[in-house]
Amino acid sequence: MPNNRYSLRPWLIAARPIAHGMIALPLLWGQGLALVSNAQFDWLWFAMIHLFGVGIQIYSLYLNDYADEATDRLNQSYWLSGGSRVIPDGQLSGRQLYFASLVVVFGLFLLSAVAYQYGRNAMPALTCLAAFLGWSYSLAPIKSSYQGYGELHQAISCGVVLPVIAFYMQSGSLANFPWLLLFPTGLLFFAGNIVTALPDQASDAQSNKQSYPVRHGHGQAQHDAIIMLVIAYALGVLLYAPWSDSWLGTFVIFAPAFLLLLPAQRAKQARAQDAIKSSVGSNDLDKRFILLLTLSQAWVMTLWTGWLFWDGVTAL
Repeated sequence: MPNNRYSLRPWLIAARPIAHGMIALPLLWGQGLALVSNAQFDWLWFAMIHLFGVGIQIYSLYLNDYADEATDRLNQSYWLSGGSRVIPDGQLSGRQLYFASLVVVFGLFLLSAVAYQYGRNAMPALTCLAAFLGWSYSLAPIKSSYQGYGELHQAISCGVVLPVIAFYMQSGSLANFPWLLLFPTGLLFFAGNIVTALPDQASDAQSNKQSYPVRHGHGQAQHDAIIMLVIAYALGVLLYAPWSDSWLGTFVIFAPAFLLLLPAQRAKQARAQDAIKSSVGSNDLDKRFILLLTLSQAWVMTLWTGWLFWDGVTAL
């Protein structure tokens, strides 16, 4: 049994702070929509929203490490892969992480109770939904990441549910929510799940985890991730430009992201021609592809969020 339960470091490693952008950006984006749509922004709700985001990340990732223990022990690349490594490295046990996740989700329900008392009556139900999504990604009975639905699960969780929760907590209502804008964000996180699954392909296949690269192959997964982002960005342009009445903003958000897909496509083609059957950890072309697509996605969410806040603040 690992003896690090009283050391903070392995718990922080297991929480994977570097991955918080996947939680924080959708929450900020949803609040930007609330600011533009309803001219509402409150710093206390901002703090509560991001406290909720930290909690849901810790809860989900602790459960993910617990569920993926066998798969992570098979992983030998350790580059954006293999979980946080605290279990294979003997720093914490799966049992410790599992029970810690239950403590965290209890705290999330306490937070939702406070929000309920201040007029956010739907927060207990939304917290149940978020907790269910965090559980069912890795654990039975759904276990979507193992059954071949992980990318859809992440699209719904990060691209849809988190922005809706953030908008609702800031506004107190979903009456003015621009629902169509969830299509591009959902597709963006769908592609993101494919990209982050690429380094884990070998260990996922050994443990029968039906990730997108395992089901479709490495090259096809790369191709489909690019296509998904092209569709997401095209939908973003079509749906956001009329909603915001700002073609300049649309150009700044989406044009550089489109351009970043071009060198990513070249890296994909070069890898196919190279035909090197090695792990992503030792393959520079794979690393380049993943970094370029991640940068493209991060650009869109960061610039889109910033532009929403700019529009909202200048309209006040």
